[in-house]
Amino acid sequence: MPLLIVGSVSHKFNWRPFFPVTGMTPTVATWLEGKDILITGATGFMGKCLVEKLLRSCPGVNRLYLVVRTKRGSDPQDRMKDYSKNVLFGTLLEQNPNAFDKVIAVPGDMSALGCGLSEENQQILKENVSVVFHTAASVRFDDSLTDALKLNTRGTYELIKIAKGMKKLEVFQYVSTTYCNANVEGTIEEKVYPSHLDWRILLKLLEKDEAVLDLLVNKLISTQPNTYTLTKSLAENVVLEWGNDIPAMIIRPSVVIPVMSEPLPGWSDNLNGVVGVTVGVSKGVLRTFKCAPHAVLDYVPVDVAINGVIGAAWAKRFHHDGQLSIFNQTYGDRVPVTFEDIVNYGVEVNKTYPMENYMWYPFMVLTNNTYYYHLLFVFLQLIPALFLDLILTLVGHKTMLLRLNIKIYNAAMALSDFSEKAFKFDNTNYQSVAAKMHESDRKIFPISEKDYGDEIDVLEFMKMFQRGIKKYVFHEKEEDLPKYLRMYHRLYYIDRVTRVALIGFLVWKLTMWVSSYFNSQYVGTQEL
Repeated sequence: MPLLIVGSVSHKFNWRPFFPVTGMTPTVATWLEGKDILITGATGFMGKCLVEKLLRSCPGVNRLYLVVRTKRGSDPQDRMKDYSKNVLFGTLLEQNPNAFDKVIAVPGDMSALGCGLSEENQQILKENVSVVFHTAASVRFDDSLTDALKLNTRGTYELIKIAKGMKKLEVFQYVSTTYCNANVEGTIEEKVYPSHLDWRILLKLLEKDEAVLDLLVNKLISTQPNTYTLTKSLAENVVLEWGNDIPAMIIRPSVVIPVMSEPLPGWSDNLNGVVGVTVGVSKGVLRTFKCAPHAVLDYVPVDVAINGVIGAAWAKRFHHDGQLSIFNQTYGDRVPVTFEDIVNYGVEVNKTYPMENYMWYPFMVLTNNTYYYHLLFVFLQLIPALFLDLILTLVGHKTMLLRLNIKIYNAAMALSDFSEKAFKFDNTNYQSVAAKMHESDRKIFPISEKDYGDEIDVLEFMKMFQRGIKKYVFHEKEEDLPKYLRMYHRLYYIDRVTRVALIGFLVWKLTMWVSSYFNSQYVGTQEL
């Protein structure tokens, strides 16, 4: 099926006066009826969920344009052939088998000049698009500065230039991240923070000499943790400076995790961030993590994030004040869960829904002390990896665990910039969105935790989260659960026996050392 992803906005936007929340304002679905929407990053995690939600809950949408690039030799049309076959779209296609007739794949590349769009396609978008959802981004922490700048910063700049020519543009939404301001001390407010770098100069350098930028990356990053947060922050400054004459807005989701409610509870298609950490523990390959145990991890399920993305766009359209609107999409102040809570919940989850695991009994030691973390990493990660790799070598198999643990270490150190600090966000603007929405929309696009009825049970959610990862990422079968439970219990006893043996060995060595010491003292005394 065809597909579409891009973003757009127009300086010719016809601003409407403020409407109170009465029958005068249309519902979300009514507002989007008959409109063309541009989405960038539609093949990504959030992008897929956004496409699915718009097609399922806003059936009156006219067209969805998706910007799709050639990847690994497959052109956009080839890549899109399997797009609608994703299990995520099952419910949608049961309700409306022809839903993807509205989706149009637009060949492009958000990291290229002009977003890689032909003049003809740019003109089509300028003539037809009313709403732009710009979700495309490089989310890798270890991307080179040039690659991150091209997609995250220059891609936003190039898209805004196109959006300025959109005749029907009503909302241009840039999907950022709350952590692009990870260097801010205190509460992170709903405003654009000036960068220590000038994005214009960086983009000029990008055109002249990419190698120089990559050589200077450590100097240029300065207070930012990595190239991802730096270039997302620069992109926000682009929107601030270039979005003055278009209806621009920025929404900043926190850590996005698998689906909580719809259309498929627990669905995910990647192992990024917190999902990778959770899986690493459940698979028995991750046993220590560098973080502040009592710090709250601010996360948002992807379906809730998408509801907020759509709801905030609606609020921008009908409840704007003429300024750049910014929304911190955070929930840590209302559903607080610490890293220690996650570990404790994870223990219970693995008792019920263990993953296929032939490595070790799942456990996790948290610490915020750098020296203690490295000590733990050596004894709990590296030494076992070397031992198991030796066994694999002896039986003629390819070694992998040492390399895997090097990746785990690099990932842990990259994540520590966010896991060691207790972040606090002001989300006043975002919380106000739900209050402005129609009651019917709050049922279709629930944003507030209150929209989900009773108090959210984090343990039950994590169980569903685990089942979803097992099913949709690792394709584990439900009928194999008894086998995994047997292996889980076997690993438990192996772990306990090993611990007792190690403690016994250490006690024996200590006893021998103490005995030897006192014997030597006694002999010395006798000689005197």
